[in-house]
Amino acid sequence: MRKLIVIIVILLTFLSTFSQFLKVGFLLGSPYAFWKGEKFGGIDCDILKKVASDMDYQLEIYILPFTALKPEILNVLNLDIVAGGIHMTEERKKTFSFSVPYIQSGLAIVLRSGLQWDGDAEKITFAVKESATGQKVIQDWLKEGKKVKYKIFVSNEEIIANLLTKKIDAAFFDYVNALYLSRIYGFSVYKDLIYKIDIGYVILNKSIEREFNEKLRKILDTYVKQVITSYVGTWK
Repeated sequence: MRKLIVIIVILLTFLSTFSQFLKVGFLLGSPYAFWKGEKFGGIDCDILKKVASDMDYQLEIYILPFTALKPEILNVLNLDIVAGGIHMTEERKKTFSFSVPYIQSGLAIVLRSGLQWDGDAEKITFAVKESATGQKVIQDWLKEGKKVKYKIFVSNEEIIANLLTKKIDAAFFDYVNALYLSRIYGFSVYKDLIYKIDIGYVILNKSIEREFNEKLRKILDTYVKQVITSYVGTWK
């Protein structure tokens, strides 16, 4: 009987070890989190698989629209982390708890193939993603009195399709994202960034915050850099 109890305890311990999950909501957008055929991957997916493994967790993936980056939505989803190339703006830092930053990026302007542009925002038509920082840039330009033409889209995929078909001239993308798109589709990236900024993960589960950050810090100069380079090549 005692042997049976010991076996049961060992079995329960074994099952408990492998039943821990890091629940991550991914905001879709290449190269951070996207479908590659039938396989889901990307910079954030690769990094978080490593962090989860180092924490002795399994990665549990949830797909979210970018418009889900709101506290009233995220607070009811029972997730641990939200990822997807999220810019750590001052406004967002007032609302969310972020991990340590894992890369510095920025907001870039991606131009359709063949377009020569002198930087005059009134000469071209922009695409902006709903609720993204590019939309705020446009709003600020309008407040300054600039007569800017723009269209609003829900996803990066819609924006890319409209750039490829030349229905719009330019769009705002995260700088790392812009480098990836230029590599894949032949777009060009305008030389000046709108701004530079850190990127991090939104931490919803405060109980794992310390350990998560410790594991992430340990791989910043090695694994993280290797992952990013594999998607976008050299970057500054």
